[in-house]
Amino acid sequence: MALPVLNAPTYELTLTSSGETIQYRPFLVKEEKILLMALESNDEQEMMRSMKQIISSCVMNDIDVEKLPIFDIQYLFLSMRSVSVGEEIVLRFKHPDDLNSNKEECKHIQDVKINLKQIKPTSLEGHTKKIDLSDNVGVVMKYPGLDMYNRFNKFDNDEEVNAIDAVFDIMIDNIEMIYQDDSVFYTDDHTKEEMLDFLNSLNTKQFEDMRNFFQTMPYLRHEFDYVCDGCGCTEHVTLSGIEDFFA
Repeated sequence: MALPVLNAPTYELTLTSSGETIQYRPFLVKEEKILLMALESNDEQEMMRSMKQIISSCVMNDIDVEKLPIFDIQYLFLSMRSVSVGEEIVLRFKHPDDLNSNKEECKHIQDVKINLKQIKPTSLEGHTKKIDLSDNVGVVMKYPGLDMYNRFNKFDNDEEVNAIDAVFDIMIDNIEMIYQDDSVFYTDDHTKEEMLDFLNSLNTKQFEDMRNFFQTMPYLRHEFDYVCDGCGCTEHVTLSGIEDFFA
Protein backbone atom coordinates (compact mmCIF):
# COMPACT_ATOMS: atom_id res chain seq x y z
CA MET A 1 0.00 0.00 0.00
CA ALA A 2 1.29 3.44 -0.97
CA LEU A 3 2.04 5.92 1.77
CA PRO A 4 -0.31 8.92 2.09
CA VAL A 5 0.60 12.16 0.33
CA LEU A 6 -0.25 15.42 2.07
CA ASN A 7 -1.81 18.17 -0.02
CA ALA A 8 -0.24 21.59 0.49
CA PRO A 9 -2.47 24.70 0.72
CA THR A 10 -2.23 27.36 -1.99
CA TYR A 11 -1.82 31.11 -1.61
CA GLU A 12 -2.05 34.12 -3.91
CA LEU A 13 0.27 37.08 -4.43
CA THR A 14 0.21 40.07 -6.78
CA LEU A 15 3.50 40.77 -8.54
CA THR A 16 4.68 44.34 -8.10
CA SER A 17 6.08 44.64 -11.63
CA SER A 18 3.05 43.52 -13.62
CA GLY A 19 0.04 43.37 -11.28
CA GLU A 20 -0.37 39.69 -12.23
CA THR A 21 -1.83 37.44 -9.54
CA ILE A 22 -0.02 34.15 -9.11
CA GLN A 23 -0.66 31.08 -6.99
CA TYR A 24 1.97 29.30 -4.96
CA ARG A 25 2.35 26.65 -2.29
CA PRO A 26 4.62 26.58 0.77
CA PHE A 27 8.01 25.03 0.20
CA LEU A 28 8.49 21.52 1.51
CA VAL A 29 11.30 19.84 3.44
CA LYS A 30 13.18 19.04 0.23
CA GLU A 31 13.14 22.72 -0.75
CA GLU A 32 14.06 23.86 2.74
CA LYS A 33 17.18 21.70 2.48
CA ILE A 34 18.18 23.63 -0.64
CA LEU A 35 17.70 26.91 1.23
CA LEU A 36 19.69 25.80 4.28
CA MET A 37 22.59 24.69 2.11
CA ALA A 38 22.60 28.07 0.35
CA LEU A 39 22.56 29.94 3.67
CA GLU A 40 25.45 27.85 4.95
CA SER A 41 27.49 28.65 1.83
CA ASN A 42 27.26 32.39 2.63
CA ASP A 43 27.33 32.98 -1.12
CA GLU A 44 24.96 35.64 -2.48
CA GLN A 45 24.74 34.13 -5.96
CA GLU A 46 24.09 30.67 -4.52
CA MET A 47 21.26 32.20 -2.47
CA MET A 48 19.72 33.66 -5.62
CA ARG A 49 20.02 30.35 -7.49
CA SER A 50 18.33 28.56 -4.59
CA MET A 51 15.49 31.10 -4.52
CA LYS A 52 14.99 30.61 -8.25
CA GLN A 53 14.88 26.82 -7.85
CA ILE A 54 12.44 26.97 -4.94
CA ILE A 55 10.16 29.48 -6.67
CA SER A 56 10.11 27.40 -9.86
CA SER A 57 8.99 24.39 -7.82
CA CYS A 58 6.37 26.18 -5.72
CA VAL A 59 4.68 28.58 -8.17
CA MET A 60 1.65 27.01 -9.82
CA ASN A 61 1.40 29.49 -12.70
CA ASP A 62 3.32 29.17 -15.94
CA ILE A 63 5.96 31.87 -15.41
CA ASP A 64 9.59 32.21 -16.43
CA VAL A 65 11.46 32.90 -13.20
CA GLU A 66 14.52 34.03 -15.17
CA LYS A 67 12.52 36.95 -16.54
CA LEU A 68 11.00 38.05 -13.24
CA PRO A 69 12.50 41.26 -11.83
CA ILE A 70 14.75 40.77 -8.83
CA PHE A 71 12.33 42.52 -6.48
CA ASP A 72 9.49 40.20 -7.56
CA ILE A 73 11.68 37.16 -6.92
CA GLN A 74 12.68 38.42 -3.48
CA TYR A 75 9.13 39.39 -2.51
CA LEU A 76 7.73 36.07 -3.70
CA PHE A 77 10.40 34.17 -1.81
CA LEU A 78 9.72 36.08 1.44
CA SER A 79 6.00 35.37 1.05
CA MET A 80 6.72 31.67 0.53
CA ARG A 81 8.98 31.64 3.56
CA SER A 82 6.31 33.28 5.74
CA VAL A 83 3.67 30.63 4.91
CA SER A 84 6.20 27.78 5.02
CA VAL A 85 8.20 28.44 8.19
CA GLY A 86 6.45 31.34 9.90
CA GLU A 87 5.64 35.01 9.47
CA GLU A 88 8.21 36.13 12.04
CA ILE A 89 11.97 35.99 11.91
CA VAL A 90 14.40 37.06 14.64
CA LEU A 91 17.38 39.21 13.69
CA ARG A 92 20.20 40.29 15.99
CA PHE A 93 21.48 43.86 16.10
CA LYS A 94 24.31 45.65 17.85
CA HIS A 95 25.29 49.30 18.01
CA PRO A 96 27.77 50.37 15.30
CA ASP A 97 31.27 50.35 16.81
CA ASP A 98 29.62 49.44 20.15
CA LEU A 99 28.42 53.04 20.54
CA ASN A 100 24.71 53.76 20.96
CA SER A 101 22.86 56.76 19.54
CA ASN A 102 24.05 58.82 22.53
CA LYS A 103 27.67 57.92 21.71
CA GLU A 104 27.89 55.83 24.87
CA GLU A 105 29.54 52.40 24.87
CA CYS A 106 27.13 49.47 24.79
CA LYS A 107 28.01 45.99 23.56
CA HIS A 108 24.55 44.52 24.04
CA ILE A 109 23.21 42.39 21.18
CA GLN A 110 19.46 42.85 20.74
CA ASP A 111 17.08 40.24 19.31
CA VAL A 112 14.33 41.86 17.25
CA LYS A 113 11.30 40.12 15.75
CA ILE A 114 10.43 41.06 12.16
CA ASN A 115 7.02 40.32 10.61
CA LEU A 116 7.63 39.29 6.99
CA LYS A 117 4.02 40.12 6.06
CA GLN A 118 4.82 43.81 6.56
CA ILE A 119 7.58 43.80 3.95
CA LYS A 120 6.80 44.67 0.34
CA PRO A 121 8.81 46.16 -2.52
CA THR A 122 8.75 49.95 -2.58
CA SER A 123 10.05 52.37 -5.21
CA LEU A 124 11.45 55.84 -4.68
CA GLU A 125 9.43 58.92 -5.54
CA GLY A 126 9.31 59.78 -9.22
CA HIS A 127 10.00 56.27 -10.48
CA THR A 128 8.67 55.54 -13.96
CA LYS A 129 9.41 53.13 -16.80
CA LYS A 130 8.62 55.76 -19.42
CA ILE A 131 11.32 58.42 -19.70
CA ASP A 132 10.91 61.49 -21.90
CA LEU A 133 14.32 62.49 -23.26
CA SER A 134 13.10 65.42 -25.38
CA ASP A 135 9.83 66.88 -26.63
CA ASN A 136 9.28 63.99 -29.02
CA VAL A 137 11.80 61.24 -28.14
CA GLY A 138 11.83 58.92 -25.15
CA VAL A 139 12.38 55.37 -23.96
CA VAL A 140 10.39 52.70 -22.15
CA MET A 141 12.52 50.65 -19.77
CA LYS A 142 12.11 47.11 -18.46
CA TYR A 143 13.19 45.70 -15.11
CA PRO A 144 16.38 43.62 -14.87
CA GLY A 145 15.87 39.93 -14.20
CA LEU A 146 17.90 37.26 -12.48
CA ASP A 147 20.48 37.00 -15.26
CA MET A 148 21.14 40.74 -14.95
CA TYR A 149 21.55 40.39 -11.18
CA ASN A 150 24.25 37.80 -11.76
CA ARG A 151 25.95 40.10 -14.24
CA PHE A 152 25.88 42.94 -11.70
CA ASN A 153 27.73 40.70 -9.26
CA LYS A 154 30.24 39.70 -11.92
CA PHE A 155 30.94 43.34 -12.69
CA ASP A 156 31.45 44.08 -9.00
CA ASN A 157 33.84 41.16 -8.48
CA ASP A 158 35.76 41.06 -11.76
CA GLU A 159 38.52 43.64 -11.95
CA GLU A 160 39.01 42.95 -15.65
CA VAL A 161 35.50 44.08 -16.55
CA ASN A 162 35.35 47.67 -17.80
CA ALA A 163 32.86 49.49 -15.57
CA ILE A 164 31.79 51.95 -18.28
CA ASP A 165 31.16 49.18 -20.81
CA ALA A 166 29.22 47.27 -18.15
CA VAL A 167 26.93 50.25 -17.47
CA PHE A 168 26.20 50.66 -21.19
CA ASP A 169 25.54 46.92 -21.63
CA ILE A 170 23.08 46.89 -18.74
CA MET A 171 21.40 50.02 -20.01
CA ILE A 172 20.93 48.57 -23.51
CA ASP A 173 19.62 45.25 -22.22
CA ASN A 174 16.92 47.00 -20.20
CA ILE A 175 15.56 49.35 -22.84
CA GLU A 176 12.32 47.87 -24.09
CA MET A 177 11.66 50.44 -26.80
CA ILE A 178 12.53 53.89 -28.07
CA TYR A 179 9.78 56.16 -29.35
CA GLN A 180 9.78 59.25 -31.53
CA ASP A 181 6.42 60.94 -31.94
CA ASP A 182 4.15 58.08 -33.11
CA SER A 183 6.99 55.79 -34.21
CA VAL A 184 8.21 52.94 -32.00
CA PHE A 185 11.61 51.22 -32.25
CA TYR A 186 11.95 47.95 -30.34
CA THR A 187 15.40 47.13 -29.00
CA ASP A 188 15.21 43.53 -30.25
CA ASP A 189 14.94 44.80 -33.82
CA HIS A 190 18.23 46.70 -33.66
CA THR A 191 21.89 45.79 -33.26
CA LYS A 192 23.97 46.53 -30.19
CA GLU A 193 26.01 49.01 -32.25
CA GLU A 194 22.85 50.92 -33.15
CA MET A 195 21.80 51.03 -29.51
CA LEU A 196 25.27 52.22 -28.47
CA ASP A 197 25.06 54.99 -31.05
CA PHE A 198 21.72 56.03 -29.54
CA LEU A 199 23.12 56.15 -25.99
CA ASN A 200 26.23 58.03 -27.14
CA SER A 201 24.00 60.67 -28.72
CA LEU A 202 22.41 61.55 -25.35
CA ASN A 203 23.48 64.54 -23.31
CA THR A 204 24.49 64.12 -19.66
CA LYS A 205 21.06 64.94 -18.23
CA GLN A 206 19.28 62.54 -20.58
CA PHE A 207 21.68 59.73 -19.65
CA GLU A 208 21.24 60.45 -15.94
CA ASP A 209 17.45 60.35 -16.36
CA MET A 210 17.83 56.82 -17.70
CA ARG A 211 20.21 55.78 -14.93
CA ASN A 212 17.69 57.13 -12.43
CA PHE A 213 15.31 54.36 -13.51
CA PHE A 214 17.61 51.78 -11.90
CA GLN A 215 18.27 53.89 -8.81
CA THR A 216 14.56 54.36 -8.03
CA MET A 217 13.05 51.03 -9.10
CA PRO A 218 11.24 48.89 -6.48
CA TYR A 219 13.26 46.99 -3.90
CA LEU A 220 12.66 45.26 -0.58
CA ARG A 221 12.96 47.77 2.23
CA HIS A 222 11.83 47.83 5.85
CA GLU A 223 12.54 50.60 8.37
CA PHE A 224 11.86 50.38 12.09
CA ASP A 225 13.08 51.44 15.51
CA TYR A 226 14.03 49.20 18.41
CA VAL A 227 14.92 49.89 22.02
CA CYS A 228 18.15 48.34 23.28
CA ASP A 229 17.61 46.35 26.49
CA GLY A 230 21.21 46.99 27.44
CA CYS A 231 21.21 50.80 27.53
CA GLY A 232 17.63 51.88 26.80
CA CYS A 233 18.57 53.82 23.65
CA THR A 234 16.39 53.79 20.56
CA GLU A 235 18.09 52.76 17.33
CA HIS A 236 16.81 53.14 13.76
CA VAL A 237 17.37 50.26 11.35
CA THR A 238 16.88 49.99 7.59
CA LEU A 239 16.79 46.53 6.01
CA SER A 240 17.25 46.50 2.24
CA GLY A 241 17.46 43.49 -0.07
CA ILE A 242 16.87 39.83 0.65
CA GLU A 243 20.31 39.39 2.23
CA ASP A 244 19.48 41.70 5.15
CA PHE A 245 16.49 39.59 6.13
CA PHE A 246 18.58 36.44 6.50
CA ALA A 247 21.82 37.96 7.80
